[in-house]
Amino acid sequence: MKTNSWLKALALSFALLPATAAVSTAWAQAPGTQQNTQGFGKHGHRGGQRKGNPEVRAYLRENVMPVVRQQRQKLDAQMSGADKTQLETYRGQLKSLGERQVALRKSFRPEGTPKGQRVPLTDAQKQQLQQLRTERKAVMENVARLAQKYDAQINRLAEEVKPQREKWAADLKALSQKNLTPEQQQKRAQWQQKRGTGPGTRQNFFGPSRFLLMNPNAQVKAERNTGNGRAALYPNPASSSQRLEYEVKKDGNVKVELLDERGKTLRTLFDGKQDKGTHSLDVNLADLGRGTYLYKISTKGNTETRRFVKE
Repeated sequence: MKTNSWLKALALSFALLPATAAVSTAWAQAPGTQQNTQGFGKHGHRGGQRKGNPEVRAYLRENVMPVVRQQRQKLDAQMSGADKTQLETYRGQLKSLGERQVALRKSFRPEGTPKGQRVPLTDAQKQQLQQLRTERKAVMENVARLAQKYDAQINRLAEEVKPQREKWAADLKALSQKNLTPEQQQKRAQWQQKRGTGPGTRQNFFGPSRFLLMNPNAQVKAERNTGNGRAALYPNPASSSQRLEYEVKKDGNVKVELLDERGKTLRTLFDGKQDKGTHSLDVNLADLGRGTYLYKISTKGNTETRRFVKE
């Protein structure tokens, strides 16, 4: 399983983002995979967190996460009860470490410090951070040992979605470079060349430890439509039913269709006139087989598609 170095880095950086509920719930223990996160540097703490590219985050949430979650659920069915219990223990330990780190981050910033301003850390504070890193490393070593037992299964699950992974790589590369200046593109290329593609950089969506830590049973809800014009659906993955919310920007004809992964229309869910505003549909999915599907929402002057997974 080879992944371009830029995608590996992107996957890791995504784990560090203050992600949406859909993502942060799914990878509930992403803090355990972090190396030097939550704004902490070696010598100081910078207030706030980098939000990253919103288009990349949206793509990951809508296209990548549903598929990865579906594959992770398949692995869960193959794991022993004892290993699942042990994994829950590791998740709990990592969650506790993450909460402690957040508390430290807040305590290191004097009240009234401007957002974004770096605050130098004392030696004692650096030692506290190092202690957390040491504890997290120990837990992650245990996770890695557990993941080794399922390495073959994880590789097979990744191979099952190889076409999707190749598409993700191409799409994410295009999105990440979309607004870069030539100088920024050159710097990124130099960084990628320097970083290399050795085993230490294996940080992709199917990296054994990261994939294992993903909670396949967490209830994930997409961000509800808050007037941003984007459709929302929840839960995702879905079983027998799902709610779709979408915004109509202008009074007029609206058509909502259910498509298969290849874009073939399976059925029309709504076709008629609707007023401007937010609308919702409760969709019965009981007759669908497991797999990936899409909603196509056509309104006056706009067409949007949203992808979801049927369990």
